[in-house]
Amino acid sequence: MNRGLGYVLLGLSIVLFCIGGIMSIIAEYRYDKYFASYWSLADKSSTLEAKSVYIGQFVDKLNESRQGFADYDAVFLTTPDNSFDKNFQALVSLRDRLYTISQMNESDFAYQTAIQQITAQEQGEATQMLQVFHGCYFLRSYPLLWNWYMLIAVAIIGVLGLTGWFMIKAGD
Repeated sequence: MNRGLGYVLLGLSIVLFCIGGIMSIIAEYRYDKYFASYWSLADKSSTLEAKSVYIGQFVDKLNESRQGFADYDAVFLTTPDNSFDKNFQALVSLRDRLYTISQMNESDFAYQTAIQQITAQEQGEATQMLQVFHGCYFLRSYPLLWNWYMLIAVAIIGVLGLTGWFMIKAGD
């Protein structure tokens, strides 16, 4: 009987691990398709106008789908830095700044300085801002795939698999 239960536990852990992997691929694809791809296109764009358009689309998509995001990329230790709303405000200010810059004369010193500041911001703090949006999306839409929730789920699946394996071996 222990051996039979061992096979069940081992099989269950394999199935759960595969389902988790498939769900992770689907979740990442959906986030990339509906949100992150717009930021990526803005980052790749070489003209200010194209950057403005794609960042505007990124802001619009996040705003339209607000209910699909958690308020924070944290459960207990919430801060303004891991807040969806605060990061969204920062993103909106970036979008507005891009629009303002696009109205400037390209040959002006102020335009060149503003472009350098925007580029520095995109390469610096933007990574953390994007991680907060990603985390908020996963926490609300795919909680078992979010951060340490996923680690707990993987640990439980691992314990099930190991328990099953040891039960099978003990039955030999």
